Amino acid sequence: MTEIDIRPAGARNAVHPSIDADGISRLVDTFYGRIREHPRLGPIFEAKLEGNWTPHLQKMKLFWHSVLLKSGAYKGRPVPTHLALKSIVSSDYGEWLAVFRPVAHEVFEAEAAEAVIEVAERIAQSLWLATFGFAGSDVPGALKSSGG
Repeated sequence: MTEIDIRPAGARNAVHPSIDADGISRLVDTFYGRIREHPRLGPIFEAKLEGNWTPHLQKMKLFWHSVLLKSGAYKGRPVPTHLALKSIVSSDYGEWLAVFRPVAHEVFEAEAAEAVIEVAERIAQSLWLATFGFAGSDVPGALKSSGG
């Protein structure tokens, strides 16, 4: 019988050792500050949030804490939430990353920023595939570092 290696919840490793809750908070606050100013994405977020930015920012901090620190703090369902946004077009995910990538580099040192961006790209690709993809789809180049 083969032994299965199961890591206890506390043994999960962050995507980079220099990432912490303060950095994640700065990432979220800075990123969404830029999103609010974005000519295309800002109005989409504002229409959805209708001035309720504080709860959204808290939710996003939990999300990124879960994703980057493997904390399990976030219990939401991002795909159905994004599918409900009928104003999103395919290129919006690339625009989102175009705002996100430089913010990650501002907040984290280079190696950690690249680890964060890699995770963000996987998330954007998954959301794009769920929203616009079909069997055999290839995600747009703007959703990959080599294309961004």
